[in-house]
Amino acid sequence: MIFESKIYKLKSKGYFAMKKRVLLLAVTALCFASINLFSQIYVEFQPATKIGGRPYVQLQAGSPTTVYTATDFKTTPNVDPDDGFAVSQLPFTFEYNGVNYNWIAVNVNGFVMMLTDQNVPLGLVGMHIPTRLFDGSQFPRNVIAPFWGDHYFRVGGFLEPGYMASQVLTRPVTVNGRDAFCVEWRNLNINDKTMPSSVGNFQLYLYKQVNLPGNNQGDIEFAYGQIGGNTNTPLTTVITRNAAVGMKGNSNQGDWINGLEFSGGTQAARTSVRLTNQWQPSGGSDTVISFSAIPRLRLDVWGDGDGDFSQAPGARHYQKPQNQFVTANDALTVLRSVASNIPLDSLYRRMAYKADVDHNGRFYYSTRNSANTADVARYRREVTFRTPSNDHTLDMPNDNSLDYSAIYFQVNAYDAALIMHYLGGRVVQLPWTLDSIVPFGKVGNNVKANDIRISDVTKLSEGIYKLTVNMNGQTNSPISSVFNVNGEILNVTTPSEMQVLAVASDNKVAIAGSVNADETMPIAYVTVKINDRVVKIENNEFNGFKKDDISIAVKTVTESTNEILSEGTPNPFSGSTSFKVNIVENGFYTLNIYNSIGKIVRTIVEGELVKGEYTFEWNGNDNAGNSLDQGMYIFRLEGTGINTARKVVLDK
Repeated sequence: MIFESKIYKLKSKGYFAMKKRVLLLAVTALCFASINLFSQIYVEFQPATKIGGRPYVQLQAGSPTTVYTATDFKTTPNVDPDDGFAVSQLPFTFEYNGVNYNWIAVNVNGFVMMLTDQNVPLGLVGMHIPTRLFDGSQFPRNVIAPFWGDHYFRVGGFLEPGYMASQVLTRPVTVNGRDAFCVEWRNLNINDKTMPSSVGNFQLYLYKQVNLPGNNQGDIEFAYGQIGGNTNTPLTTVITRNAAVGMKGNSNQGDWINGLEFSGGTQAARTSVRLTNQWQPSGGSDTVISFSAIPRLRLDVWGDGDGDFSQAPGARHYQKPQNQFVTANDALTVLRSVASNIPLDSLYRRMAYKADVDHNGRFYYSTRNSANTADVARYRREVTFRTPSNDHTLDMPNDNSLDYSAIYFQVNAYDAALIMHYLGGRVVQLPWTLDSIVPFGKVGNNVKANDIRISDVTKLSEGIYKLTVNMNGQTNSPISSVFNVNGEILNVTTPSEMQVLAVASDNKVAIAGSVNADETMPIAYVTVKINDRVVKIENNEFNGFKKDDISIAVKTVTESTNEILSEGTPNPFSGSTSFKVNIVENGFYTLNIYNSIGKIVRTIVEGELVKGEYTFEWNGNDNAGNSLDQGMYIFRLEGTGINTARKVVLDK
């Protein structure tokens, strides 16, 4: 369970008006999914499915069809009808593996490679090896393969007697009202170049994305025609086995979708290395293999604070200025991620990219040592220094293995603190630039805060303690704190006068805010259940920097003299029952009665209570004065540092 504490006061120059009390939200599920940190293709597309009722239709001759001949296929700069590429410009931008492409390189061997310009990368080898689809450490990468095998482009005639002339054609098409771009391999000599009768026909369709503004990732389909039919030879053998069908991304860690796996879901599609053993691979010439895109909204400004994508098309802040689309929910989105250990989507132009407001959250996966002089085992390389530009590719390390399309982004609680600083009107805009705020001013004899301290531990009941969290000095700047407690966190709150957010999940707390305070002023209260003689603060991080752990012996804590919420007396009851409540700190409290399905039926208290003991009575009626049915009911007390409940049975 995740616990959140929201601020109720922000000096935000009129941008926002928050509720005038602390809201305690028990959130049982995150609104964002756990995202794989690698830019892998199986995150971008659904596993393959078959779609029937689609007869194979050859591309029409004439404009705008482009016909490629054997001399168009090259392994730069030489003509190569065996393993060569022909470059084709797409009629629309197509997004693949998180990158926008306008060019493709069509390979003789039955696949295309995505290109950002007209140049095919140098040094590519092994284009005839279909198992390269399942080997991420080998080039080519970012390929789409309807039938990857060891093929040959034939010219036929007197130059190649007995062989049938091959063609590769491309054409913008419309399929069932959808714009697409088709690549067709026609009468290609497939899989055995010594066998003139081994001829095949197949197509690739790239569909234009039209439903999601700002995204160009469309669906992909493979279609298969007839094989054989070469009248220039008496042979009839066609080799259709051992070709690869599917898609491959850019990562070298299992980054493919096998297009021959139609059951078993993503796990089967991303691990299977099965090759074809029949024609058509789709099951028929009227059936296509389809990969449905999983498009995601992508917005282009790095670190503008929109971690919840509320400015996306169709969202509540679409086309609104920054002072409207950046809200406290963006900071909460970051803190939920930190507290729950579920990272925000780290791919380019996704949630972490937008929320990385201090521009120090880049990382990538390197296969070079730090001096860029030798190959090493693949490792994660952090890029922690900030660049003043919105171009995330600037100031990157010197690294021959660096792929700019595979730079990822991450956020921490300090990003949430800077968002809070912006909401307080103390940062002009996000992304945060070095000269946009003065992190700390004149403090006289006071010490600048660089860590937290636990100023008080109060025993609320047996094994239940309230931790008061302070800073170890003074600050007038954004602050963040993340730590683990050696127990189960029951609740987290923040003082009403502080511009602070706090989120907790399991045993982890994440705090962020724009703070003008010293070491005497609490920034949060954490209620925790501990089965130990020592309260331990571990994995302690302040403003993104690792700090020492903190230990406090339980025997030193202040004990409250009474339990927080007593059992009902009598219990069961038929007429009325009473409860005693022990308030250990002034604040806003609610005491509600819930039925067995979790619905509030009666509110006993909702307001400010001062420290002391209270007795409340319930006569078994709901808020409207109606007598409730017999059964079990729950009393729940919530407020400053408190979240506890008791059961009572109404027995009529």
